[in-house]
Amino acid sequence: MSASREPLTRDRIVDAAVRLIEREGVEAVSMRRLAAELGAGTMSLYNHVPNKAVLVDLAAERIMAEAQPYEVDSDDWRDHIRAHARAVRELARRHPRAFVLLATRRLSSEAGFRTIESALANFDRAGFRGEIAVGMMRAMVSYLLGTLMREVATSPELGGIALSPYGAVDMAAFPLSAGVLDQLGVYDHDQEFEFGLELMIAALERYRG
Repeated sequence: MSASREPLTRDRIVDAAVRLIEREGVEAVSMRRLAAELGAGTMSLYNHVPNKAVLVDLAAERIMAEAQPYEVDSDDWRDHIRAHARAVRELARRHPRAFVLLATRRLSSEAGFRTIESALANFDRAGFRGEIAVGMMRAMVSYLLGTLMREVATSPELGGIALSPYGAVDMAAFPLSAGVLDQLGVYDHDQEFEFGLELMIAALERYRG
């Protein structure tokens, strides 16, 4: 049986949406485009998915479900936060174009709550609970999404665009910028991710004290 004659299911539609997003970005998704990808009639997709908004949410949930549970042989809350953050980075690098969906969707599925529960457990280990734990989690999420979206956008191997070095700068007007111009023009994503992560952990440690 050819792929085009396989029964049309919600899973097949969502899988096709994820593949399309990875190739061309979320803006490329339309019911008509997916129907063509699947060799089906456009209206037949609506028997499985009511509209594009729901489809994009399902695609985001599918990506989140691929997040691998991290493993760490330690009871130290800091090691758990590090391992969880690195697992999120690995997910972003596997799905660079689609990762932006996770920044713009509230995932109320089991996959979404599994990640939330894991994050809250890490903060519980550190002694943060309730409203403070939620605030800490959101601060960490903001750091991860911001730094990972920048990494994806500036990594050619992930489909991003390599940034050109800075040109000449007026040293009198911008003396501090001029002094670090070489550093400003280069990204070391591994080093910067770990540096920012350690800053976040240090802030959490200080807040605990």
